Amino acid sequence: MKRYRVIFEESAQENVRQSYDWGCRAWGKREARHWARELRSAVVKQLGVVPKGFPLAPENEEFSEEIRQMVIGRYRVLFIIKGRNVHVLHVRGAYVDAR
Repeated sequence: MKRYRVIFEESAQENVRQSYDWGCRAWGKREARHWARELRSAVVKQLGVVPKGFPLAPENEEFSEEIRQMVIGRYRVLFIIKGRNVHVLHVRGAYVDAR
């Protein structure tokens, strides 16, 4: 079975950091850390094996590259596939920056 390398782009890392910060305030650091680990693990595990098994994202029509999405709980993971690499572009969720 073909394996893919999963790369979290800086934009996706920032999305996770913002949600983590929100989680620290809402649940506490321990629970937020657990959530972030579980999210990253699920993304790497699933996209590392079957990224083409996920549907095209609604935003796909707006870009020249094929944008796919994976839904994990309340989060949408937007990604592209380039050869044997999966680039995670955004992790969109319920977090809203109140600044």
